[in-house]
Amino acid sequence: MHIDARTLDNQSVIEGDICIIGAGAAGISIALDWENTPYKVILLEGGGFEYDDRVQELYNGKITDHPYYPMKASRLHYFGGSTGHWGGMCSEFDDIDFVKRDWVENSGWPIKREDIAAFYPKAHEILDLGINEWDVSYWEKQTKGYKRLPLDEKVIWSKMWHLSKPTRFGEKYKDAVVKAKNIHLYTYANVVDINVTENIKSVKQVTVKNYAGKGTHR
Repeated sequence: MHIDARTLDNQSVIEGDICIIGAGAAGISIALDWENTPYKVILLEGGGFEYDDRVQELYNGKITDHPYYPMKASRLHYFGGSTGHWGGMCSEFDDIDFVKRDWVENSGWPIKREDIAAFYPKAHEILDLGINEWDVSYWEKQTKGYKRLPLDEKVIWSKMWHLSKPTRFGEKYKDAVVKAKNIHLYTYANVVDINVTENIKSVKQVTVKNYAGKGTHR
């Protein structure tokens, strides 16, 4: 089901069992994972189904630390998110990505690489990546004449990447989300405040606003 939040009455209250903020690759994937369940899923997207320069202007932020493309150009603020222009390059996480490193601020995850390994096959299906195989030796056998460079792998190692079509989530999954009976997609619904419990262990409600001047609560 799709609702344009600009058409709602001001200070409307939206209620559901699960609230997902953002309809990009992660948000859409999570929502569809709950499709055809007894739960009412609220999926909030700040933009619409097409590019809107006024909405995109909300991404006109400042990049800090390492130089990168401007946020307004590198991120997309509408249904499907930045998959609307991504190149499709995908790779597995490395072990070091999960480790606390003194030279990397806020590094260290509460999980390990093996904790997410079981989810890669499903991610391959969602992203149209083909076979879930990342071992260099496998691809050496599959590709005639393919050989690794004779380098010290303690210093430089070979890493495999898979190339998605690239899959445009806004195009591929729009119908599935809109037609799902228990998924309620609200477009033009920018979350501006998150109200949490006193111990900050759960969220009580979020506040949503848009350029139409309408505000809602979930």
